[in-house]
Amino acid sequence: MLQTHQMAASLFEAAANAYRQGDFSAASTFARAAIQAVPTAPANNLVGLAEFSRGNHEEGVAFVQRAASLDPSSAEYPNNLGFMFHALGDFEKARAALDQALALDPAMANAANNLGLVLEKLGDDAAAIAWYRRALQIDPAFVEARDNLVVACAKVAPQWHFPMVADVPRNQAYATALARAAPGRRVLDIGSGSGLLAMMAVQAGAAHVATCEMQPVIAGVAQAVVRANAMDEIAVFASKSTDLQLGRDLPSRAEVLVTETFASGLLSEGVLPTVEDAHARLLVPGAAIIPRRAAAVGYLVGGPIIEQHLFAAPWEELDLSALDMLAPSKLGVHLDRVPHEVLSDDFEIFGFDLTEHRFPAERRQFDVTATKAGRVVGVAQWIKLDMDGISAYENRPTPTAGANGWMHVVYRFDQPVDVSPGDHVPVIFSHNRTNIAIGLAARHG
Repeated sequence: MLQTHQMAASLFEAAANAYRQGDFSAASTFARAAIQAVPTAPANNLVGLAEFSRGNHEEGVAFVQRAASLDPSSAEYPNNLGFMFHALGDFEKARAALDQALALDPAMANAANNLGLVLEKLGDDAAAIAWYRRALQIDPAFVEARDNLVVACAKVAPQWHFPMVADVPRNQAYATALARAAPGRRVLDIGSGSGLLAMMAVQAGAAHVATCEMQPVIAGVAQAVVRANAMDEIAVFASKSTDLQLGRDLPSRAEVLVTETFASGLLSEGVLPTVEDAHARLLVPGAAIIPRRAAAVGYLVGGPIIEQHLFAAPWEELDLSALDMLAPSKLGVHLDRVPHEVLSDDFEIFGFDLTEHRFPAERRQFDVTATKAGRVVGVAQWIKLDMDGISAYENRPTPTAGANGWMHVVYRFDQPVDVSPGDHVPVIFSHNRTNIAIGLAARHG
């Protein structure tokens, strides 16, 4: 009997070595021989892992299940089953197996991380983030869990949320406008984010505030922020504004709309159709809109640094310009931090009176006059918000800019244009209600 166990142990060690070296066929062969000698849970588990790695998925799962039945006290085997079911796309079985593993060993960091991956696939980002954090509490040096947490948080809450709430001029502009518009009124805040604008409305004396956030995890954070600040006047809805219903979510139409659903390129968060819907269904006629007007503003931009971001520079005598066919047509960048040349006066690209009820697509062309000599690579664009005719905000590039969640957008011309003061650069502008396009117009003559 002793010799049999020794032989089984020797075969298992050979199987484990082969598995570590990536020789899954040999690993399975040695582990099966070990099972013939002594049918242990570890040997069955190793056959299962080896066969799964060879693409024999059904057989692999069966052997690991056998290992789990031989040793139901081990968390390793249900964790392996969770990994396998996840790889096979059976996320409910994967979750059940990983729940079992963590019930057996709550300090199993690998199982916590695996459960986070499964919950992401099942669409429960909040729970996934919690399990990644749990894995890191168990093992702070767990690289995969750290990477998964970073990706999951960035997916639900892009990094710009943090400088956005620290943008003092933006916050002051919204707060002072709300102080004039909100007292005693019903306020609708579209795009809760952290809940800051909704809480500003309460501080201003709003009678009631309804705020909605389409990203469920962020909506949950907004609810937590509101509770922490004891603001019972605020109702937070984890939904799009277009899904809100009068009588169910809002007791009556709102008298004030406040929103910050503006992208760096102004339109790509859907602010125009969102405001149209709000006017039609959720607001009283003549409701105050904050901001009442939003514009994309720009200037001609150039300079060697920004050109190198947009065009393939030659290396000595080597021409790399064929790469330009893959260059971005627009580039999001904080121009406050990138040296560049301003080659024209500021001009408005598109402006929108948000008290209006319809915003059709537009297309137009005009000449922009160069104010200094240089090489134009495109148009730099930022946003400008007129809150109420008194308070205003814009993030025009400036070296002294502080925290700012909105970037600037550089719309690239197909080719740089050398200009002298007074030259006219023909530029064509269009928007389709959700995105802006800017390009160098064709020159004639």
